[in-house]
Order: sequence, then structure tokens, then C-alpha cells
Amino acid sequence: MKKFLLVGFICVLALLFGLVNIQAEEIHAKKIYVIDIDDTITSATVEMIKEAVNEKPDVIILRLNTPGGDLGSTLEIIQIIDNSEIPFVGYVGPKGAYAWSAGTFILLSTHIAAMSPNSIIGSCQPVYIGANEYTLINESKILNAVIAIMKERMKMYDRNFSLTEKFIVENLNLNADEAKKFNAIELIADNEHDLVEKIDGMNVRVASGEKTIITKNAEILHYEPSIKTKFMSVLSNPLIASLLLMLGIYALIFGFSSPGMGAEILGVLCISLGLIGLGFDVNLAGIALLILGIALIIYEMSSHSFGIVGGAGVIALVTGIIFIGPLSSPNFYVSREFFNTLLYSIIFPSIIFAVFLIFAATKIFKSWKKKPVIGESIIGETAESTEDFENKTGFVMYKGELWKAKILSDEGEGEGEGEGEGESENKKILKGNKVKIKGMDGYILIVEKFR
Repeated sequence: MKKFLLVGFICVLALLFGLVNIQAEEIHAKKIYVIDIDDTITSATVEMIKEAVNEKPDVIILRLNTPGGDLGSTLEIIQIIDNSEIPFVGYVGPKGAYAWSAGTFILLSTHIAAMSPNSIIGSCQPVYIGANEYTLINESKILNAVIAIMKERMKMYDRNFSLTEKFIVENLNLNADEAKKFNAIELIADNEHDLVEKIDGMNVRVASGEKTIITKNAEILHYEPSIKTKFMSVLSNPLIASLLLMLGIYALIFGFSSPGMGAEILGVLCISLGLIGLGFDVNLAGIALLILGIALIIYEMSSHSFGIVGGAGVIALVTGIIFIGPLSSPNFYVSREFFNTLLYSIIFPSIIFAVFLIFAATKIFKSWKKKPVIGESIIGETAESTEDFENKTGFVMYKGELWKAKILSDEGEGEGEGEGEGESENKKILKGNKVKIKGMDGYILIVEKFR
């Protein structure tokens, strides 16, 4: 009996000692970073968070005000949070902000989830993005995978995981009060300072175990990303990325058709930056079709006609772009509002560039059909005198160009006074008279009065 009592006493002491140790592991936060995610979630967002983690602050607050974003980038961010020794606090703010789709996903994956008053979360169903429309994903294989990821994160932090399917399948939206009531989040805070005060003393479960956050006297710093990350953020803007892509394609076409100006180099650079910005999953088949399409169009332009080869080039070009891009997979995890912005930003630049290309091609085609203005082809054309001819010479205007001209001489001219005077009067050219070009003497036109 005494042995059992001794063993029990030792176990109680060990347990108490363990609890003391757990409670003793505190994070005395001196530096708290606030990272603003107030745009689409892209690879640039991932880089920004990685940079912040490398600076080793004591706590990171992700302030979310986003329509959603790239699913691959969202999963990377969640993995960073899962493996982090630094507590992550998700905060939908300022007042009236929203964190839809991927924004909700990230919020519910942080160690502490908070919202500002009147903010909204939800609408998490992923979508397919096509060439001219988007489609909600209803495939069980994809939905079940996404649901499992979110449900597991909510279980990790003792949140109401029964909301998971409502967020993803039913596109449930909750305001701050509802989210707190249904245990989707832990806190409602008016601003970052209020949030920092409320997380003081809270326990969090980071990669190495339970920690207690002590935020008294902590300094709140708004994280400023590096130039590299800012540059990536610019490229990730759908409007900028799509403009770069289209500009690069047409720069390549004009560069190869008129080599020596460097347009082809500019084209390669713009295409590369555009693909990086749009987060394209580049594959060899897509690149091959893209290059083939450009080559066929260039060949068609150099062959002085637009026909079957040019049409095949356009088809190959469009097909290559589709294969390169994420149009056939649910890489984007966004709300309807962001998709519409993405769609318009791709369609409108494409239309503008297509109109420009058609205009340029038409002009080139017409120039190929024009007769040369120097040589025998000018003979028989009509011009207009710009002055009275004196001594049988003067200037005429031919197709917008001013030419020196002289009157055609007759072999019989001057053989009879009366006849010569009549012919001279008939052949006299005055300003505004129409003349017919009969030949050339070097760069001087030989003309006669148009009858």
C-alpha cells in the first residue's frame, strides 16, 4: 500500500512539475510585426511572409482584407504557419474589412483568429477559371481535399470544425459577432492595439508546443516588404501581368519580322515577367505551341500574305497560352468580385492588342500592294499642277509628293505658225490642271495636259 502511495505521490509531483514547466514557457513579445494582406493572395504574399519570419519577430499579425487568391500560395502560407515557432495571429481588419475565400482559409489556420467589428469572412468554394467565365468546383475529389485541410486546421485550434463544409460547399458568410458566437474565431478587436492587449496571456500551440504570449510593453511595427517583394506584388497584379504577356507576344512578332531593333529581346523579357506575375504553371508543350504559333505568324508576314499558315499560327498561339496557364485547373481560389476583375483585365488588353495587330497587319498588307513611286509603274498615272508652267517646266503633286515636271515635246511642234500656236495653247499647263505622266527623265516627270 505504501508503495502505491509513493508511486502516486511521485506521479502527482511529476505532473505538477510538468505543468509548471509548460506555464513557464512564455513568449515575452518585444517586437510584433503587422503584415498587411490587403490585395490578392499570390506568390508575392508568400515571399513577404517568409521575409518577415526570417527577421524573427516575437509575434506576427496577418491583417487580412482580401478577396482571396491563389490556392497554391494559400497552402504555402498555411504550411509556414504550421511549422512556425512564432505565433501567428490572423486579424480581419480594419472595421468593415473582408477575408473571403483564401483569406478565410488563412485566418482559420492561424494560432489566434480575430476580426474587427462589421468585418466578413466566408465564400470559400474554389473555382475553375476559364477563358471567358468561371465555374464553381463541385467535384468531390477536390472539395473533399480542401474541406479536409480546413477542418484539420480548425480542429488543431479547437474551433468549430462543423462550419467547414458550410464555408466551402454552401459559401457561408459570417460577420464578426456570428463568427465569435459559433466559435470560428477567438477575439473581436477594434484595432491592432486593442488586439495586442487582448492576446496578452493567451496560450497558443506552435510547432514546438504550448506557449503563453505576454504582450505587455510590446512594440507594434507595420512590416515593410523588400524591394524584391514589392516588385513581385506589382507583377502579380492581373492587369500588369496580362499587359506584359500580350506586349511580349506582339513584341516577339514584330521583333523577328524586323530584326535588329531588340524587340524580340523585349518580348522574351515581357513574357517571362507576365508568366511569373500570373503564377503560370509553365509546361514544355505550352511553350512549344507558343513558339510555333509565333514562328508561323512571322513566316506568314514575311511571305506577303495572310492565309492558312497564319491562321494555323494564331490557333497554335492561343492553344499554347491556354496550356501554359492555369485555365484547366483550380489554381485560383477567389471570390466572384476578384474573378471579374481578373477577367476584364485580361480581355480588354487582349482586345486592344488584337485591334492594334489587325490595324498594323492591314497597313503592311496595303503597302505590299502599292505600286512603287519610282520607276516605270508611275507612267500613265495622273498628277496635278501646283503652278503655271514656264518654259515648259513646273511642279506637280503626285500622291502627296512634289515632283519637278516638263511638258512632253512633239516632233512636229513648230512646223506651221498657226498650227504651232494652237498646239502650244492647248498644251499650256496652268496651276490646278490635271496632267498625265508620260515618262521620266531621271527624277523629272515628263507630262502632258490631261484631255
